[in-house]
Amino acid sequence: MFFGLTNSPATFQAMMDHIFDEEIRGGLVIVYMDDILIFASTKEELERITRIVLEKLKQNDLFLKPEKCVFCVKEIDYLGFIISEGFLHMDPAKIEGIINWPEPTTVKQVRSFLGFGNFYRKFIQGYSAKAKPLNDLLKTATKFTWTPEAQRSFDLLKKCFTEEPVLRMPDPDRPFQIESDASKDASGAVLTQKDATGKRYPISYLSRTFNDTERRWEIYDRELFGIIRALREWRHYIHGSPHQTEIYTDHLNLQYFKDPQKLNDRQKRWIPELDQYNFKLIYTPGTKMTVSDALSRRPDHHPSEEGKNQTHVLLKPERFIATIRADSDGTLYDQEIRLQIVKATQEQSDAIKILNNLKEGKTDFLSDKWKIVSTSEGDLLTHDERTYVPHDVELKRKIVRIYHDAPTAGHPGQQATRLQVQRNYYWPGLTKFVNSYVRGCAACQQNKINRRPTKPPLMPIEPSKESRPFSQISMDLITNLPVSKGYDSILVIVDHGLTKGIILTPCMKTITSKQTSDIIYEKLLTKYGRPNKIISDRDPRFMAGSFQEALQKMGVQPAPSSAFHPQMDGATERVNQEIQAYLSIFCALNPETWGERLAMVEFTHNSRTHADRQQSPFELLYGYNPEAIPTAMGEFKFPSTQKRIESMEIARNEALAAHELARIRMKERISHNFTPFREGDKVWLESRNLKLPYASKKIAPKREGPFKIKKVLSDVTYRLQLPEHWKIHNVFHAALLSPYKQTETHGPTHPTPVPEIIDGYEEFEVEGILKHKKEAGKTFYLLRWKDQPTTEDGWEPEEHLENSQELLKEYWTRVKGKQRRRHILEKR
Repeated sequence: MFFGLTNSPATFQAMMDHIFDEEIRGGLVIVYMDDILIFASTKEELERITRIVLEKLKQNDLFLKPEKCVFCVKEIDYLGFIISEGFLHMDPAKIEGIINWPEPTTVKQVRSFLGFGNFYRKFIQGYSAKAKPLNDLLKTATKFTWTPEAQRSFDLLKKCFTEEPVLRMPDPDRPFQIESDASKDASGAVLTQKDATGKRYPISYLSRTFNDTERRWEIYDRELFGIIRALREWRHYIHGSPHQTEIYTDHLNLQYFKDPQKLNDRQKRWIPELDQYNFKLIYTPGTKMTVSDALSRRPDHHPSEEGKNQTHVLLKPERFIATIRADSDGTLYDQEIRLQIVKATQEQSDAIKILNNLKEGKTDFLSDKWKIVSTSEGDLLTHDERTYVPHDVELKRKIVRIYHDAPTAGHPGQQATRLQVQRNYYWPGLTKFVNSYVRGCAACQQNKINRRPTKPPLMPIEPSKESRPFSQISMDLITNLPVSKGYDSILVIVDHGLTKGIILTPCMKTITSKQTSDIIYEKLLTKYGRPNKIISDRDPRFMAGSFQEALQKMGVQPAPSSAFHPQMDGATERVNQEIQAYLSIFCALNPETWGERLAMVEFTHNSRTHADRQQSPFELLYGYNPEAIPTAMGEFKFPSTQKRIESMEIARNEALAAHELARIRMKERISHNFTPFREGDKVWLESRNLKLPYASKKIAPKREGPFKIKKVLSDVTYRLQLPEHWKIHNVFHAALLSPYKQTETHGPTHPTPVPEIIDGYEEFEVEGILKHKKEAGKTFYLLRWKDQPTTEDGWEPEEHLENSQELLKEYWTRVKGKQRRRHILEKR
């Protein structure tokens, strides 16, 4: 392994895991970097495994130092622990160093001491409570002061470590017991097993403090969360155990819970997690639970007697007995799903008929793939070794949801979801059902790449019917150019009707609406007269009230594009590209000289013959083509005024006809099978142009919505019903929209949430905080609600977030981190 390289440890560990994959999976060895631990029940088995390990090391050119190897011992030092037969100790060599550990004088020294403590915390009863005064010193908002409480905590932890507590090793063939308790400020638990005499011995201790939000929970929520913490900590022991785990608690109320529909959203989130385990709650008086009670209670951690809550009833006991069970052969199954299938099999007519025919031996018309399987819950049918699901839409939906919506499934596509369901289940029309379910999944519609985006037909802008130059114009800005002659931008004006000529004016990116209207007056109105229509994007300068007022006074009709759809004005976009290409070619070495060449850019465009019209803008404006380059024939003879007038009239009429012909050809050239949306339809809006407050744009939703169409403005433009706090134009082109699909098979995608009842008031759960603002001296937060579409995001004052303090803390940590990173980049 190359020391010093960032990825060396991870790469080396991956290599070792690959070499000893079979032994690790078989539970024969443990490998951490270059430390290999081999263990077995007998000396002969240990020698056999050791030879296998040595042979693999030899095959992979990995060498051992004999002085660092220990073979065939009953006790060994491994990664800071002393492991012996059935027991686990702390390393005495490490404990010796803590006896004379000096009193910390800085935050860094406290952190160093706690780092040692965290490594061995599983040996210490009530570690979190005992270490809390020291952990409080690590808070950045607190000035470092070595208090008497910190001294007592420091001395107590040193004493606990030097007592060298001993833990027993877990026996997977014996049942586990958990003692759990919670106080106002912390939860504690101890994992135990019983020996042959029935005496319980400790395997591991757990102690965790509650944060500010959790301290405000009702006592039954803290008790329940303490149990969940213990199950999470010891999941690798408890989950999948063939024995039922006994959980002892001193709160009798946890034995009696109400039906699920009565729960608040927080408790609803816990139920699926609890359902993964096979356990039973047992009430034990607090006087008999001294171990776990000591882990969660210390007098100095209880600020007052206020806020003590009365106990309440939550769920029936059977809700806490996991639905994941094991058959007699050890096969795991979902008991809840099995019970529903058995019940449906006994009630559904087709299933009853097949069941009775198989029992009576009437199988002439049945495929030999059908079989009856007897289970502890009742008889069910299998077809080709797959469980038959009778006709029950809700049951089928529940099964598909497991294979599509769950984190372990990952929202796969139609085919992948179908293949997963087909592994274990069968029913007629399964493919159609699964496809319909996936098609109606809102999460997939909102977050996946749209392989079939909406492709509406092109709707070229109607040309002006007038044969007058610049009667219909379009405008745009080319910004962020190098400063030239005091300017960094170009205002581009294009004759969108007759001539396709352009007027280029240098300006600043900070150009105001008044300055823009002044340029139109000086460069356009005084030379070519008043335009009838001005086409532009939704630049703030063009949408400002003062600019719109100026146009109104001149009698000009503004025609801004729909939001985030510059393709509406393709002619101006192409002119912009042409200008930038010219400047790139002739100003590449001296980019600050572009201002000197701008007049020539305008001249070259206006004197060039247009492909559709077969005439140049200059000729349509003045009746002749300018001669900028000498020719072999010399100068042409200038026509008379009368001939110029006649030819200009003919040319302009031909130009208008050519424009209309080009528009028709464009519509015919790009034709798609597009079904226009209707008023009242719900659609997704592409989010690529929206400035939304997501922490990372890479993993933000690709679409927002669904939004209802308020009004159909044309075949390709629609007015949407957007949230009130979205300060953007609500008219969008169809290319930015996609249909919202809701299928009967999938069911509702955003069910109405059940609010929590807190202090007698309804309170909906907050999923996240997106951004904040200040108004009238108060702070408001933009909130994302749990299980609701983004259309329901809304602003709420800070005082409404009393029960979301943890989310507030996370939000401000994220904001301050961004500010620090921005400050560092600005310094660079």
